[in-house]
Amino acid sequence: MKRNRTNTIISVVGAALSLALLAGCSGVPTEVTDALGGAGEALSGVGQAIGGAVDGLLDETSVAEAREQRRADLTPALSDADLKTPGTLTVGIEAAESAPLAFSATDGSLVGIDVDTAYALADELGMANVEIVSVQNASAALASNCDVVMGVEAGSATDVTVLGSYAQSALGVFAATEVTAPIAAADLSGKTVGVQANSVSQSTLASLGLGAVEQTFSNLNEAFDALASGSVDYVVCDAYAGAYLSCTYDAGFFAGTLDAPVAVGVGVSSSASQGLQSSVQAALDAIQGNGVADIAKTRWIGVFPALTEASRLSGVAV
Repeated sequence: MKRNRTNTIISVVGAALSLALLAGCSGVPTEVTDALGGAGEALSGVGQAIGGAVDGLLDETSVAEAREQRRADLTPALSDADLKTPGTLTVGIEAAESAPLAFSATDGSLVGIDVDTAYALADELGMANVEIVSVQNASAALASNCDVVMGVEAGSATDVTVLGSYAQSALGVFAATEVTAPIAAADLSGKTVGVQANSVSQSTLASLGLGAVEQTFSNLNEAFDALASGSVDYVVCDAYAGAYLSCTYDAGFFAGTLDAPVAVGVGVSSSASQGLQSSVQAALDAIQGNGVADIAKTRWIGVFPALTEASRLSGVAV
């Protein structure tokens, strides 16, 4: 059934509010709050009614109080028998992850898409208590102390079942000027392309033989500095890292991917109970359906497309 615009706006407002109240989540991105403001003006009375309800909640209670109230109202979808620690969802974040999926904030806490998605998942599962832990290996973590591990690629770990796809892993191409993605591989010929030295991006670019003029940098920040100044035409790097830096530097336009994107999902032990697996899958489907998962991503990488085979530069050898 086709959803009308009013219902869509109401769902997005609900999703934004839900994310704002998640335990450990630091807020809703500016792009989302701006969009909600515009939606309220467009829908006049409906928008004002929704805005009034949200304003009323925020006026009458602090965010901390709202979180506590939300926790009190949660109904767990998981039993203690499904969990490593009774009453607590223990979520592993792989230590090898980097921004924007997971990285350390100035206070030492883990933040990023993986973390925000984990809290959204826990909220949907009705889990009031969530523990985020850094892990070295998904298989070992799920066998010992974790109920789920974020950011796992299918087939990358033994004895792990990967559920859903809330992100994708691929090498992205970012242009200095606005383009329509995906561009043709031939567009890189003769152009200066920035890459991080000794990286997968550098070796992949060289192996494709696209005729680009390679310029190396010690880190991606320097590469995006060069992209912003126009001293390189393109930068090739991890697609999500590039999207994050594009927002940070207000420079760089997504031009496509060099390789086929790989789905990134939530890992659970292959021997986990059917109750845990089905509940996590249902919760993941729910946050992707109601927009909360998209808000968690938008906060870190702005408006960025889901990566598919169609995102790949045309003319790149398979």
